[in-house]
Amino acid sequence: MTMTARMAAKYTTTMHVLGERMGDRSRGASALEYVGMILIAALIVGAVWTAVKDQAIGEKVSSAISKILTGSGK
Repeated sequence: MTMTARMAAKYTTTMHVLGERMGDRSRGASALEYVGMILIAALIVGAVWTAVKDQAIGEKVSSAISKILTGSGK
């Protein structure tokens, strides 16, 4: 066996052992992802709220939603 092959085998074995010892390191990632999605949703809601703050636009949006929900928009 050449020296390069021995080093590659040692590296592979070491990485396998370390991987077994460390376990799955992505366990806490989902909570951070949820926080990110909530922050993005809050930014979108804030932007829409700011855009619809004007009374005339607010009434138009409210009227459009009412028409959609009641089915009288045709």
